[in-house]
Amino acid sequence: MVGSAAKPSKNGQIPSMSSGAAANRKPQQSSQKNLSRRVSFNESTLAKSRAEPYGGDLEGQGEKGRCSSRFNMCCACGSLILGVFLLFILLVGGIYFAFLQSNLPRFHVQRLDVPKLKINESKTDTFLTSEFNIYLNATNNNDKIVLVYSSMHVEVTSEGVNLGKMHVPDFSQKPSTTTELKVHTSVKDMAVEDADAQDLHDKSKVHQLLIDIVLIGHIDFLLHGKKMNGFPFRVLCKSIFQSDLDNGHPAACNVKMSPIR
Repeated sequence: MVGSAAKPSKNGQIPSMSSGAAANRKPQQSSQKNLSRRVSFNESTLAKSRAEPYGGDLEGQGEKGRCSSRFNMCCACGSLILGVFLLFILLVGGIYFAFLQSNLPRFHVQRLDVPKLKINESKTDTFLTSEFNIYLNATNNNDKIVLVYSSMHVEVTSEGVNLGKMHVPDFSQKPSTTTELKVHTSVKDMAVEDADAQDLHDKSKVHQLLIDIVLIGHIDFLLHGKKMNGFPFRVLCKSIFQSDLDNGHPAACNVKMSPIR
């Protein structure tokens, strides 16, 4: 049997909704209230977040900007000081190097003697045996500085043909003096080209040899008893004609500091 509709009471009013329907209405009302609260909370949070960049965060950003500008200023000052210091070091080093270069000795080739020059030929090869005596003059033009030579060796060639090497003993040179260096080089049964050997032999007979001399060593300076550390130096005597030396014309050499050998 189907339930009948609610009947009006005696006073003609419709009876109130059952307790179950009332219970269903309460959760709906509470959810609407919660929703309104969430919406209002989100709106207030959004308004606050929008207001912060124009209010409270400006002070923090200003402090960060000031710190960044101070840091950049410190970096600029540090770079400037470092650049000035490096420039000062380079200037002092350049002056020191120029001072040493200006006080280097002068070298001249005075004489060339050939005590022995012999060529031996076999069926397939040509061999050279030779001895050369070369006399160099080293002049210290400074009147206050003592020069100290060390670790020196000489190499002699003639138009591409090796004529030997020699180690020069260490020595010191007083101011305003000239020191003679005797360089003796020799080779024995060294294989050479036949044409080079013959050309060397023919020119030595008429004193028309053309030689190159390279002397490499280290030089220090003593000023009033105090040692000034020097640099490696190089003496280049290029295209020295034997006939010029025989006629009493010494050949000047190029002397220069050589930090890198």
